[in-house]
Amino acid sequence: MEVGSPALPYYAYSNSTLEVINKEFKNANAKVTIEDTYTYGYKKPFKGLPLDGDTGQTFSDMSTATGYLQNILTAKGVPDAENYFLTRIDSAKKFGFTLVAAVYRPDKEPAVYDKFGASSKKTINCDDPPFYQAYRYDCNGKLLDTVYEWAALPNDCYAKQGQQAILLTLTANKILAKQPQANYWDAERKWIAGDYKSVVTDQDYMVCQALGIESGYTEQRNVFKD
Repeated sequence: MEVGSPALPYYAYSNSTLEVINKEFKNANAKVTIEDTYTYGYKKPFKGLPLDGDTGQTFSDMSTATGYLQNILTAKGVPDAENYFLTRIDSAKKFGFTLVAAVYRPDKEPAVYDKFGASSKKTINCDDPPFYQAYRYDCNGKLLDTVYEWAALPNDCYAKQGQQAILLTLTANKILAKQPQANYWDAERKWIAGDYKSVVTDQDYMVCQALGIESGYTEQRNVFKD
């Protein structure tokens, strides 16, 4: 749990039910539990939940995901919950991976450079898909986003609502911990350059060390067999 969202594959690929995982969060005195995510994020009762956790609220875009996250943060008393956003870089989507981050952004309509075409700049808002990407600086060189959580994730480990609930729960806990993760920017640079494999494997190695296991999911599932 302390590892955060990089550990999501280990939850998603396990046979543990959401009820069991929720008990783990409670026993660890987590500030946000799976039950909280359903109660406050999805506005659905946790009791009587289907085993797969599906209440018909699976998100496919970061705008919807951000709404659920902000609901949780608001319920937990975060005064500026509307300034936290979930972002993603899906340039490795066809290879089965996405780079996800949770950021604090004080500017609701920043002027930024296109991440995939640095000469192009644009003022974006929450109705624009590029808004849900992380930006370290605006086009004037002013610091913009603070990253509080990020993970390089296999697409199949957050495709279902129950898996997404775990992701939202892990992310909300990291935001409440208020420890910026500046190492995201180096990972993003590599990701955009096409070196997503090293980002995934380095992160999985970190998770292995934290969990005290010899081999991670990338090796056990032979993720990069090519």
